[in-house]
Amino acid sequence: MHEGLAMEYTKKQIKYNWKKDIEDFAYKLQYPFDENYKNHLAKSLSAIPEESSDTKSSLTSYSEATNYNAPIGQEYDDYQYSYEEGYFKAFKLVIAGSSNDSESFLMPALFLARHYIELSLKDEITNVSIATGSKFNIGNKESHCLTELSNSFKKLLDENDLNILQERFFDIIESIDKLSPKSDEFRYTTDVSGKYNLPIDFTYDKESPSVINLIVLGQYLNYIYLHLYSLYFILEDNEESILADTVFENPYVKGLLYGVVHSNISKTLNKSCEDQIASKIKNCISSVISNNDLKIETSDIKVDKVDDGYQVLLDSSKLFMIFKNDESWLLKTRQLIR
Repeated sequence: MHEGLAMEYTKKQIKYNWKKDIEDFAYKLQYPFDENYKNHLAKSLSAIPEESSDTKSSLTSYSEATNYNAPIGQEYDDYQYSYEEGYFKAFKLVIAGSSNDSESFLMPALFLARHYIELSLKDEITNVSIATGSKFNIGNKESHCLTELSNSFKKLLDENDLNILQERFFDIIESIDKLSPKSDEFRYTTDVSGKYNLPIDFTYDKESPSVINLIVLGQYLNYIYLHLYSLYFILEDNEESILADTVFENPYVKGLLYGVVHSNISKTLNKSCEDQIASKIKNCISSVISNNDLKIETSDIKVDKVDDGYQVLLDSSKLFMIFKNDESWLLKTRQLIR
């Protein structure tokens, strides 16, 4: 054996073996079905596309198995439910199937768990802020740190006397955040500097866990889901929810709020004369509507200067107030709960 070479292969041998292995490993595509499970669905999900099929059009064409046709952009909502339920249910399925290869299933399981928590916390911070008329900081970058998000969530609930969560809720989030503080440890083999995200051999380290109990991880996420979905149901996910029958039931209005909050308008307004600010806000809103393809007529947007800031209206409906605090610009909605 030559130094640095396990075996000598020619390029021709590599290509030959590669093609042969593609045929030999086809049995792995049967997962998660047993080899004796041969109904039409199992065969379809264990197959590869036919050589003659159009790759692009097949992917976006309707299947005879109608439950497997996933609509995109047809529900007239902000898709909070679909994103959160999708990641949570995918997590549940990964955990349920992890017993035969827990080491591999850990990677998607922890990513899905972490991403579900991040999405849900951000969405509920937004929903609670709208419902309570709490302030949004315009231009602030959203954090990916779960502990920071959960602290912001707790602070928001405490300030509005809405917090029923036990410390256990925040402890669970912190424990998951510690496993993946940068959000990519279980998505990529190495970080941007080339360092392995996970240890490649066993070393005894009191600070770093050597195993993750996937059943406990599942129970942790069940606990988080139960508390966050229950709040989401009250705020937005039913006909009698707090945001129902308000302007924020319209997903385009909610999209407009997101767009303004995440814009860089603060810098523009800080450089503007007072008599220019209303028009600058209107210009920013027009850009958000145009850039994000929001179905709102720009001509229906009005910006009125009032005593404590600038009131933004859609026709005659009050959307939100924009006002200054030191060098920062803030946004808040009309309070919807007492």
